[in-house]
Amino acid sequence: MAERQAPRVALDKLAFLMAFVPYLTVQERVSVREAAQHFGYDEEFIRRSALALTVSGVAEGGLPDAHLFDIDFDALERDDELVLVTRIAIDDEVPRLSGREAAALIAGLQLLGNDPAIGGAPEYATLIGKLRRGAATEPEPTAISQPEVANFELLSTAIREGRRVAFDYRAAGSAEGQRREVEPLRIESIDADYHLRGWCRLRGAPRTFRLDRISGLELLGAGVEHDVTVIDEAGHAFLGEADDAPVTVEFDAAGEQLAAVYRPLSIELDPARGRARMRVAIAAPSTLRRLVTELPGASVIEPASARAAMRAWADDALGRYRAPAK
Repeated sequence: MAERQAPRVALDKLAFLMAFVPYLTVQERVSVREAAQHFGYDEEFIRRSALALTVSGVAEGGLPDAHLFDIDFDALERDDELVLVTRIAIDDEVPRLSGREAAALIAGLQLLGNDPAIGGAPEYATLIGKLRRGAATEPEPTAISQPEVANFELLSTAIREGRRVAFDYRAAGSAEGQRREVEPLRIESIDADYHLRGWCRLRGAPRTFRLDRISGLELLGAGVEHDVTVIDEAGHAFLGEADDAPVTVEFDAAGEQLAAVYRPLSIELDPARGRARMRVAIAAPSTLRRLVTELPGASVIEPASARAAMRAWADDALGRYRAPAK
């Protein structure tokens, strides 16, 4: 990074110092060279700025009573390192979480941590630790157990260990299951349904599988060859595949590009009416609800079961807005 000119205007200097103090607080100990590279200024400017902090702060009735920042001068002179030993004003005025607030956030994180992709991340435990230490009072202990969902624990193990699985999968509208070999990458939930997202070796593409449609689950010795980027790039989490029951949806033609992300089996335009009609494989009712809300002027044409499900969902939503009877 090319070095920038040191700020000349007082407001620019203040803006830099407002960023400099939190940076030093988070880093705890950082070399002058690293700080200079981070902000893009020369090393001498960084040293002068650190020294300037020692005469900055809040004066209360005169210099002896002032609350000033302080740095470790020995670390600066001996090791050319910056260590902020007295922090005032900026961090002390930040509201702290109460013990109950921190406990609620930790419980939410523990629930998310049931997903091995989240719970296994190195930042996960660090964040929970910061919430515990940063609360105004010690948070109450929380314990969130894994959901009692069939196959959840074994699939979580497979994801953590990077191993393939095999299982029989019964797609929506199908009476019989089909044996699949899958590289499991992530477990996700929407409403009450849990889904496995992974690379299906039969289809040669990312696929989503509802856990309650999986049977005969087997943990294989072979390792996975793909990572979560393949499902992140695939877009919507709960898309179906060709052997799922197709749904026909009509919508305004202006939404054609939005519809493409659902990988329709077919799509037909009617320029005279300004409408479009597509057939799309839907793996979960929640996906159909999201599709209908995203596409302009969308309505479900067939099958009748999908139309009935959308009508019930709409009636339920409308019922929540109706004024209570007097």
